Amino acid sequence: MIAQTPTIQETLKKDQNAFQEILSDDELAALFVKHGVRDERKRKLFVRCFFWLMIFSAGEPSRRGSLLQLIGFFIGAIGLLFPEAEVTSLSKTAVSNRLQNVSWYLFRGVYNHLLERYKKILNVQDMKFLGRFKDAFAVDGSVISLHKKLESVFESIHKGHASLKLNTKFSLKTAAVTKLQVTSGKRHDSQFSFVTRQANCLYLVDLGYWSFRLMKKIIDAGSFFVMRLKGNCDPLIVKVAADKFQHLVGKRLSEIDDFLAAQVAVGTIDLTVQLSKAKNPHLKDDVRLVGLFHEDKWRFYVTNIFELRFTPQFIYELYAQRWQVEIFFNLIKNVLSLQNIVSKTKNGIMIEIYSALIFYLFTRIVIALAAKKTGRSIHEFSFERAHKLIRGFLLTNFHLFLHPSLQAVERIFQQLVDMIAHMGLAASPPKIVELNRQLA
Repeated sequence: MIAQTPTIQETLKKDQNAFQEILSDDELAALFVKHGVRDERKRKLFVRCFFWLMIFSAGEPSRRGSLLQLIGFFIGAIGLLFPEAEVTSLSKTAVSNRLQNVSWYLFRGVYNHLLERYKKILNVQDMKFLGRFKDAFAVDGSVISLHKKLESVFESIHKGHASLKLNTKFSLKTAAVTKLQVTSGKRHDSQFSFVTRQANCLYLVDLGYWSFRLMKKIIDAGSFFVMRLKGNCDPLIVKVAADKFQHLVGKRLSEIDDFLAAQVAVGTIDLTVQLSKAKNPHLKDDVRLVGLFHEDKWRFYVTNIFELRFTPQFIYELYAQRWQVEIFFNLIKNVLSLQNIVSKTKNGIMIEIYSALIFYLFTRIVIALAAKKTGRSIHEFSFERAHKLIRGFLLTNFHLFLHPSLQAVERIFQQLVDMIAHMGLAASPPKIVELNRQLA
C-alpha cells in the first residue's frame, strides 16, 4: 500500500509551527506594499523571484564573485518554476537594476519580522538562558572591503580604498543580531549607540567602544557591563576585600607591581577602583577591577557586577563569550558570502547584507523549532552542521518559495525541522552552556 502525501491543510492542522506562522503570504505582501516594492511591468526577473533568490544565493558556500554567478542561479530557478518560459539568458543590467531599485528596507523589514517570530518560538529553557540577566549582548564590529569605486559612499581608513563596518549587537540568549549599524570603515566604533533603557541587561563590549560615557549610560539604565581595561587607563584603588590588602588603597594600578608579582600563585585579584583621573569625572561611580594571571601575563577587566558568585575567573569566562560575535562574523562573511560583495551601490550592498542575515536567521529558526521539538536548548545545536543540512535540502526545494503562495513550502518545512532535530546537534556543548548552568 502506497502512503499518501498529506495535503497542505493537513500539514497546517497537524503542526503548530507551520511556515505560514513564521511568514505568511499576507505578511510578506504587506511588507512589499509598505516598502513600495512591486512589478510595474512584466519582467523575467520579477520582484518575488528576486527577493527569495537573493536570500538563498547567500546560503551558497562559494563566493559570488560576479553577477554572472547570480544570473546562473536565477535562470536555474526560473527554469524550474516556469519551464514554458524558456528563459536562457538574463542580462547583468536586469540584476543590477533590481539591486539598485528594490528598496533594501524591504529586506530589513523581513529580518525584523522574522526576529520577532523567532523570539516567540524559542523554548522556555532558552528564554531563561543566562537567567540572571534579562538579555546578554556581545558588542563588536567587523570591516568588509569593497570595490574602490564606492570610496565616496563607504570611506576606508586607507585612502583610495573603500570598506564598510558592521557594528553589531549580538544576543547570547538567542544567538542572533538584535541591532546592526552599517557605516563607512572609517567611522569610529564609539558612535554606535546600542544601550537601551531596558534594565538588567549585560553588555560584553569590545575595547574599541571604551568610553566613560558608555559605562555611565549602562549604569544609569540599570544594566551591567564587562570590558577589558584600556592600556592607557591607570585606575585608582579605592577599596579592597581583605584587611591585609589595605595598603593598596590610594595607589594606582601601575604602582602595585610588587603586589601583583606576589599574587601570581593565587592567579587572581579583585579590587574596587575609580577609573577617571579628572577632577570632575563624567563617570563618578566606582567600578570593579578583576585580574586574572593567564599565559604569563595579567589580564584586567572592569565591570559594575559586584556579586560574590561572579568571581574573577567567572568574569573572565563570561567576557570570553564575546567571542560568539566573532564566530557570527566568520559565518556571515565566509559561509554566507559577504566577504566578497557583488554590488556597487549602497542599496545593493544593503540588500546583500540583509539577505545573508535573513538566511542566517532562517537557519536559527529551524534550529529553534528542532530544539523545541526535542526539548533541548538551541545552544546544543551546531549552526555549521545545520547550515550545511539546510543548504543541501533547499538546493532541490528552494523553488517552492517562489510559488504564488508560500503554502507550497509547507510540504517540506516539517521535514527540514525533523532533519535538524535528528542530525543538527553539536558534538559537545559549548562553554556558554556550562556558564548558564552556574547562573541558574
